[in-house]
Amino acid sequence: MNKNFKETSKTGAIAWLLQRISAVVLFVILMTHFLLYHFISKGTPSWNEVIAKMQSPWFNLMQFLFLVTALYHGLNGVWMVVEDYFHCRCWRIAIFSLIWLVGLCLLFIGTFTIIKVANLNPGV
Repeated sequence: MNKNFKETSKTGAIAWLLQRISAVVLFVILMTHFLLYHFISKGTPSWNEVIAKMQSPWFNLMQFLFLVTALYHGLNGVWMVVEDYFHCRCWRIAIFSLIWLVGLCLLFIGTFTIIKVANLNPGV
């Protein structure tokens, strides 16, 4: 296989390192979520108790951090695969643009969902 290294990204080591860091951050956020909201809670919470927890600013911040980190981790992983298998510059630009578009759409949808859940009325 003849790979033209002039066409590849020169930030591979940084992307690799950020992929590992984002994996650790995802693990910490996920374990914190499980400990605080599943293992420490008393019994099976009612709908109103769950919504009340989800309206906490700390819960929403944690959800947003998880969303951003998961999107970065997943889309960075896809981009690393693309860099390995697509060598034509035009395909790489098109796929990179598509990855950004998908990422921004998912960020918008996820953020909108966090905001909507934070504004639910627990009495309904």
